[in-house]
This record gives sequence, C-alpha cells and structure tokens, in this order.
Amino acid sequence: MPPPSDLRVLIVGAGLAGLIMGIMLGKAGIDYHILEQASRLRPLGTSITLHPVVIDLVDQLGLLEEMFALSRPLRGITVLTSKGRRMGRIDTRSSKQKLGRQALVMSRPDLHELLLSKIPAHRLTTGMRVIGMAETQSGVMVTCADESTFFGSVVVGADGAYSATRHIMYSSLKKQGRLPESDLNPLFADKQCVVGMTCPLDPQKYPVLLNNSCEVKVLLGKDQHTSMWILPLRGNRIAWCVGGPDPRLQLNYSPSSPVSSGRSSPASSGRPSISSSGSSGSHGGRHSTSDWYPETAIEICEDVRNFKCPYGGSVMDIIEATPKGLVSKVLLEEKMYHTWHHGRVVLVGDACHKIVPFFGQGASQAILDAACLVNMLHGLPSISAEDITAIFEKYFAQRSGPAKVASDSSREFADLIYDQGFKADMARSIVLRFTPTWLLRMIIGTSTGSRPVLDFLPRPSSSLKSWQ
Repeated sequence: MPPPSDLRVLIVGAGLAGLIMGIMLGKAGIDYHILEQASRLRPLGTSITLHPVVIDLVDQLGLLEEMFALSRPLRGITVLTSKGRRMGRIDTRSSKQKLGRQALVMSRPDLHELLLSKIPAHRLTTGMRVIGMAETQSGVMVTCADESTFFGSVVVGADGAYSATRHIMYSSLKKQGRLPESDLNPLFADKQCVVGMTCPLDPQKYPVLLNNSCEVKVLLGKDQHTSMWILPLRGNRIAWCVGGPDPRLQLNYSPSSPVSSGRSSPASSGRPSISSSGSSGSHGGRHSTSDWYPETAIEICEDVRNFKCPYGGSVMDIIEATPKGLVSKVLLEEKMYHTWHHGRVVLVGDACHKIVPFFGQGASQAILDAACLVNMLHGLPSISAEDITAIFEKYFAQRSGPAKVASDSSREFADLIYDQGFKADMARSIVLRFTPTWLLRMIIGTSTGSRPVLDFLPRPSSSLKSWQ
C-alpha cells in the first residue's frame, strides 16, 4: 500500500541523519523538505565507521558502490602502548562471516558530500533557523528566524545533540507538566578530544596508505588518560584523534536548560514553546563556532608528542600535516532521552540518543532510526493525528532498546580505553585477549541476528565482489 498522497515530511537538520532520512523518503515516494540552519554547508569531522548492520540499507538505496569507492573495510583494532608495544588486537573481520558484510571506514566529509549529492536542490533550504512550531488539525507550521514558514504533516528533528526541535517540543511538554524529570537533565560529558585529518601524504613515506583495508591503531599513554587513535583513509589521508577524560567539564553544566552544555552554545537558553518563537540551537549536530579552535588543540596534542608512531617517524608529523581547517576540538557528550516524540514531531539520531562516538555508533544508529521511521511512514494509513501518534509510539518501542545497548557499549569501551592503573591494565589485557561479546557487538553492530531493510524496496543484493 502506498503512503498517503498528502503526507509531507519536514526534516530539521542537513547532517548525516537528515540527509539519509531524505534519501529514504525519496525512495519511498514521500514528499519531504529539509531545513538547515547553516547558510553554507561545511561538513566537519574526520573519519566515520558504518557498521555491517546498516550496509544492506545502503545497498538498497543504491549507494553501496559509491560508498565503497570512498571507504576501506575495517580489518581490526590494534592497541599499543605509547612506546609501541602491542597490548592486543581485536579482529573485526568475524563480522563478515556473521553478517556477510564488513564495517566501512571513510572520511566523514566525503560521506556527507555523497549523501548531499543525492538530495535534489529544491528539497533543501539553507539559512533556515527554526524558532517555532505550531500544530494544526492537519499538520505542523514551522516558523524560521527570517519569518519564513513551512508546512508539513510531520516534523522530524534530525538536528543533533543540541536540537532546537527537541527543545521546542520539550518546552511545550514541560509547561503541561508532562516531561519526565530525566529529560530535563543536561547532556553529560567528561571527555574531550581533538580530531583531525591530514592532507594527502606520500605513500612512499607511509606505505600503510597503500593497503586496501583499514587497521585502527590505538596508542595508550602511560599514567595519563590521553590516548591517540590513528587510521588510514582513502585519498592517502590519515585520520587521528587525541583526547581523554577531563573531569572539569562536568562543572560547567547548568541544570536550568535541557540542552545546556559545558561549551558556549546558542542552545543554552531562551528557546520557545511549541506555539511561539524565540532563539534556536544548532542543527545537524554541528558545534557552535566557539568550539572550533585549532590553536587550542596544541595543548592537548602536546600530551602525545613522545608517542611512537606505528607508521614510523613521529605522531607529531601526522598532526602537523593536518590543515587547520580540518582540526576540531570537541566534547564527547552522551545522553539517552526518554521522550522521542510529541504530537506530530519526532526525533532521530543524536537529537534523542547522543552516544559517545566510538566506531560510528551515532551514525549507524541514526541510519537505523531513519529506516525504521520511513518504513512506518510508508505504511501510514492516513495523516490523522491518531495514526501518526501510533507509528511514533511503535518507532520508539522498536528503536529505544537497541539505541540504549549501543550507548552502553560505547561507554564501556571508552572506559576500557581510558581507565588507568594496574587493574585497568589487567582488564584491558584480558579483554583484548578474549574479546567479550559486548565488545564485538559494539564494533560490528548492536544486532547480528537481524538485518534491517527498507520494506518497500527490493531486498539488497550480495553481488558486490570487492568485499575482502
């Protein structure tokens, strides 16, 4: 049964979650429009991993060949001391036997550009800062800061951890006394990192760039919480991440706002209720401009100056080969929200479950959210408020559990890497020698028993012969 002809979806945010949602809706024959706060899209970030469990969805969308050309299959994760002594290795290729696919590692900006290229120009409007939403009997009127308005049957908040959509929705629920206390608590962050991606390097100097697969190297500092992650990407580039816990981050949070943070963010206060207007937060998971200080990265990177580079030379050679525009200082926030929808408004991705970003859990979970929601929208009997509420409740029931598993697994892996001391060293040694089920589940996907698909498209093929 085709979706209702009068169904129109407004997506707030043109990050990875919003773009993949738009592509899926287009394949489903559902009218949609994406509203993005930024006037010019500038993809941020370095590397990203897509789990095997989402690869079939990518295949159904006809993106697998192009995505494979941008990426390398993840072969394993090797953990080393700062002096280069091997502590252990996790072989991720076992996922191929279980799922018939392997995880893919690629440049995040490359992935964003690929997804953006699949969105028709008339379906995306930039420079649209959402400041208000008013529900009517047949839909939702969205108001932007420039006083322009957009009307849709439903609104999907894909606008990241500091979601304006979520805040507008929560403001209304709070006034009605219907918002759980846990949802009023701020995001939690006790870690920060600096990430970067080098310019193209000489493969003669770094032969690892010639490999067809990707092996992640994790370097652990002795008697300090700082670690460094290094991984080769397509295009002769190397992605890296330096960081660790910083307990001082927790002291900067204010409980007065559901989206307050330890950084200077436009999402800190003054958000409107669902029927009025005011200031709005960042979209698409982007950080406020005050977060991106390439110069301030130096003090964090100094902690790894004496780390031995697994590719030869110094790790500082890799850091210094990174253009300033590709260096970012970020917080690693996390929070599972209890309320994912209200009326005709629903959240996906980081807007409803912000996961510590280890091995692409956030992106993969956002793709799974989008697929689940689009399947339900495709089977929607009508655009009545009752039918929409029913599918939103079903969406939450299906996706909240797996998202919680992903969040918990990522947190456990982060603690495994960053904890210090004799007991922590022993735990790492045991875990890396006898990889537990939860760790493999986290790396290869939260579910190896199910392979989610888009119900309205032909089943994915298994014809791609390049997977090795």
